Amino acid sequence: MLPNAFNRLKDTDSQVRKNAATLIREICKRNDSLAQKVVFDDESKTGGGLPPLKDFILDSKGTSAMNALPAVMSLGFIAAWREDLAEKVLENKGIDALQKVLIDDAEHHLKAAAAWSLGQCGRHSEKLSDKLCQHETLSKLLAV
Repeated sequence: MLPNAFNRLKDTDSQVRKNAATLIREICKRNDSLAQKVVFDDESKTGGGLPPLKDFILDSKGTSAMNALPAVMSLGFIAAWREDLAEKVLENKGIDALQKVLIDDAEHHLKAAAAWSLGQCGRHSEKLSDKLCQHETLSKLLAV
């Protein structure tokens, strides 16, 4: 099921992409074992759901950026559960996607969701907080 949802993040229909991201978000927010299945999906040949989520966020521009909200929230829900999951979000360049939304998007609720997700990525340990600082996340948050 999950590889199909990951593939739908690249569909030509924007509503299908948004619905796939919403499904993934709802799976991630239930518990850590479901979030782990999104990150380490055994059926997927691409290594799980983090690369497609990140790409979906990075590819969202203009009016389709609103569709990225479930994907932004998915990264935050994944990172919120455990340190190892937060580290996977950071390793898969989730910081880049979330900072893009934080800086480039005009919608305040998308910026707030990106800020929340970045906070979830750094909350577990000093090491993760340091990774956020290395990407100048704090200065970008203050600029917004």
